[in-house]
Amino acid sequence: MKLFRASVLIVAAFCASVAWSQAQSARTTPYIDLGHFKGGSTAELQSISDFGVAMGWGDVPVNGGTETRMLGVHLFGPNAGQWFESGVSSDDWTGDGGGISNAGVIAGNILDSNGWSEGYAWTANYAGFYLGKYSDDDGSSAIAINHSGTLIVGNSGKLLQDGTRRVTPVVWTSQVIWKSGKPSLTWEIHALPTGGLEKPGAVFEGVTLNFWGGWGVNDLGQIVGDGWTFDENWNYWEIAVVWNPIRGGKEWEIQRLPMADGVAYNEALGINNLGEIVGDVWESYEFPALYKKDHKTQKWSVSVLPATPNSEPWVSMAWSIDDLGDIVGSCSDENGIARATLWNSHNLSFVKSLGFPGSKSIAYGVNNMGIAVGGYWNTVDQNGNPVSPEQAVAVPIR
Repeated sequence: MKLFRASVLIVAAFCASVAWSQAQSARTTPYIDLGHFKGGSTAELQSISDFGVAMGWGDVPVNGGTETRMLGVHLFGPNAGQWFESGVSSDDWTGDGGGISNAGVIAGNILDSNGWSEGYAWTANYAGFYLGKYSDDDGSSAIAINHSGTLIVGNSGKLLQDGTRRVTPVVWTSQVIWKSGKPSLTWEIHALPTGGLEKPGAVFEGVTLNFWGGWGVNDLGQIVGDGWTFDENWNYWEIAVVWNPIRGGKEWEIQRLPMADGVAYNEALGINNLGEIVGDVWESYEFPALYKKDHKTQKWSVSVLPATPNSEPWVSMAWSIDDLGDIVGSCSDENGIARATLWNSHNLSFVKSLGFPGSKSIAYGVNNMGIAVGGYWNTVDQNGNPVSPEQAVAVPIR
């Protein structure tokens, strides 16, 4: 059965690759400008499956106005370029991520009746599933889903009586329930352990890391994410971690990822099926980073990825990595304006601008067929802040 599934994926991926190549050969530009949902004005893509379906966020027309919703768009086949949406209002999508599996399950969040976000899973043309919150929390967010569609990761939070928030890293596991002879898919939420790193002073003197989240997950059950906090002056403290599955994938144990020399903080945002992790390391400036594990010594190492020519270490980071080692994210230029960027885990000196259109751009996702997706802005002000609405874009990387 596994061989059959693998064969189906290879054939479908090959057909998608041919269709993409044919589409590109007929174009004068190396990218596909997907714009936004019809009737809306802004959109960005966060993730793309190996079958060429991408997901993201944007505004859609509703009752004479617009509202933010999770979106999807087909890149191949008879529906190429056609958008679809979740049909449910979402929370503010900025920076919240989201993902799509190869089975077409999309994970993200919707706006709950209490004003908080709640994790939500859905597929095109089918009803969605409310993922719920941990314990008695106020809200939750689903940030990523693995290729096979079996695990969703994110966080769940609660406003405490003293006015502070507690945010717990969580994972939703899929389960098939049979009722009256018919199967249905449900999701069960579990808190991920923080291993004592959340205790006051455990990592940074005088600091309590009370915010946690899972940002990436692979088919092996490995989860990556962060623990962080900030004070009233917006001073931040942050560490990157990986959760490894134990006891047959029913539980997880936490492991802290190493810091790079000369910086105090780090972040883990994506992981592939080889266990390679991408994110950033930072202090005064932010640098894209790659984490790899030596399988002989079982120790993790961190490498700072190179910057593109004429770029500056302002806010540069790696968001996603595919199973071939392609890494996408962005590097900021001398004016602090982000440009979508490509690296590779097998050649640490390689760096290339992805050629997204617009004045500012970021690549958030990449699939195993070598297609990167993200967003761009046509106009920014002198400080690099967007003036025009963000637009969705896809780019072949090989």
